Amino acid sequence: MLNKFDFFNREPASARKRGHGAGGRRQGKPCRMRGKSLLDIPIGGKAIIRGHSSGGAVRQRLLDLGFVPGREIEVVRVATLGCPLELRVAGYCVTLRRTEAYQIEVEDER
Repeated sequence: MLNKFDFFNREPASARKRGHGAGGRRQGKPCRMRGKSLLDIPIGGKAIIRGHSSGGAVRQRLLDLGFVPGREIEVVRVATLGCPLELRVAGYCVTLRRTEAYQIEVEDER
């Protein structure tokens, strides 16, 4: 039986009744990153992009914005509550959410 919230839930009613393990929540994918993320760089610090752990449209958008492996990136400033971050990449400033910044793996500047 459908109710008015089924449009927003986007999962079949049978899956909602069963639950998804501990706490009834779905378990996310494990993180594949092995190094530092963009969130580990201090304000004013610079780093080199190693890669992305994101996929799909988010990955393509980050690549289009200039977040390609081997490029230098600088953390310009961070908002009061930590989201968003302002970054300088390829000569211009970009703001990213913490979730996207976490998916960008970096290494210390050479």
